[in-house]
Amino acid sequence: MPKRLIITFVKNAAINGQYSLNPFNFKHHKLNFLGIYLDGQPVPCKPMELNYESKNYIRAYHSLFSGFNRDKGIYISREEFSKGYAIYSFDLTPDLCDGSHFNLLHQGNLRVEAKFARALEETVSVLVYAEF
Repeated sequence: MPKRLIITFVKNAAINGQYSLNPFNFKHHKLNFLGIYLDGQPVPCKPMELNYESKNYIRAYHSLFSGFNRDKGIYISREEFSKGYAIYSFDLTPDLCDGSHFNLLHQGNLRVEAKFARALEETVSVLVYAEF
């Protein structure tokens, strides 16, 4: 199992090299649910339920800090987060230590579940970075 999981969404055309698009523009695409499940159990305690239209995405913004084990120095404001910096980070270590010490190896099934408020208007790629 990975120690850390980072997830974001990018327009597929941007990833495939369309010069007019920025492949580092991580929009939220009206994501309203993001859940990580380890052997069928949600990690952390419950999935994120988001609403970007009513500015209810503080858990997602906070995941930037908790997932990277940092309380400052990321230089992405809450307003900027929803405008192209929607990166979701999860610490999957058993004791939430962010890998600062050795944990026993764990094998199992990892599932990512994402739902959007409405149908996507264009093809979107999901980028997943897993740190082992």
